[in-house]
Amino acid sequence: MALISKVKTWWENHECNVKNSVDILHVSMSVKPKWLTKKVLVNGNEVEFILDSGAQISCISEVTWKNIGSPKLTGVPCKGRSFTGNEFSMLGSFMASVEVDDSKQVLVTHVTSEKLNLFGLPWIIEVENKLGYPIVTSVKKSEEPIKVLEIEKAQNKISEIVNKLAVQFKKVFEPGLGHCTKMKAHLYMKPGVSPVFVRARPVPIGVKDAIEKELSRLSEIGAIKPIEFANWAAPILAIKKANGKTRVCMDYSTGLNNAIELDRHPLPKPSEIWAEIHGSKVFSQLDLRDAYLQIELDEQSKKVACINTHKGLFEVQRLPFGVKSAPGIFQRLMDKLISGIPGVFAYLDDLIIVSKNIEDHKVQLFEIFDRIEKWGLKIQLEKCNFFKEKLKFLGHIVSKSGIEPDN
Repeated sequence: MALISKVKTWWENHECNVKNSVDILHVSMSVKPKWLTKKVLVNGNEVEFILDSGAQISCISEVTWKNIGSPKLTGVPCKGRSFTGNEFSMLGSFMASVEVDDSKQVLVTHVTSEKLNLFGLPWIIEVENKLGYPIVTSVKKSEEPIKVLEIEKAQNKISEIVNKLAVQFKKVFEPGLGHCTKMKAHLYMKPGVSPVFVRARPVPIGVKDAIEKELSRLSEIGAIKPIEFANWAAPILAIKKANGKTRVCMDYSTGLNNAIELDRHPLPKPSEIWAEIHGSKVFSQLDLRDAYLQIELDEQSKKVACINTHKGLFEVQRLPFGVKSAPGIFQRLMDKLISGIPGVFAYLDDLIIVSKNIEDHKVQLFEIFDRIEKWGLKIQLEKCNFFKEKLKFLGHIVSKSGIEPDN
């Protein structure tokens, strides 16, 4: 049976009808005289897991979750209960980049208050299918007893829907840069313009390592490529983001922006979006990974969008943020992407889904994810929000109560 079919069947076999947003977990505890462990990279961090094919979820402890950076959780926190009646908390789940031997995948990961990192059946199925051999052969044994969780019921309806999205649309969440299959970006040059070549700017010592790391990342994902000659070249700027990371921006104000036509595709009017959102009760928000960079430039445009850095010249392969035509080009793509799907709105790379109930919301999510996958785009799930009663959108708080400024 194909991997997706296996995982899909597994989910279908463990569905349950949940009247409310939260259902109590029933968890049995057993003691094993021997246990198997394996070191795994989770979001680039080494974590030691217990392997157990009888466990129907894979989870990490709250402490481990905090140690790997506290990725954003989806689903509603709920209580679990052992066979002894002791309660523990299930905090939610997230999509993690999981590296096991030569396998690297994006997998559903639950977070629990139990002091336990558990490599359960869903992960084992995925990893062994990709590796082509049993991972149990490469683990060590210990004589110490350990408690193992066996989940007998699904966590709750919302987590179930989000996890099904993760299984059905795996490619959407995989690491790497998306590549739009529906269009390439073209920069329209004004008649009679001459090339502008600007020297690389000096780099402050304090940000040199961060800039070089970001240039290396952009090169690895195919957003830029080193070249030896260019007629056009713009310098770069280093901007520190709120999370402390450094963003490399192409400063096309030095020449290229004056030489190209402005793309005048209109942006949506927030007032019109507010009017259509009114009355909604369920909200989700999607974050496109490196949004603009998911659109490839055509060959002519690549030749004029080059950058000059202390590491040499690079030809920009994807739509860069600093080009004045980028907002219009990107909004045109988003308008086409969401066309015909009710309750889905996009203002540049800010994508929101609104509904009056959970069932309608589920249909909308599967429809937009299906289109995102077919268009070759990718989502950064840790920055997404699902099934919220309220969320931030365009500087406002949207909720079932209405629209309020975000103070």
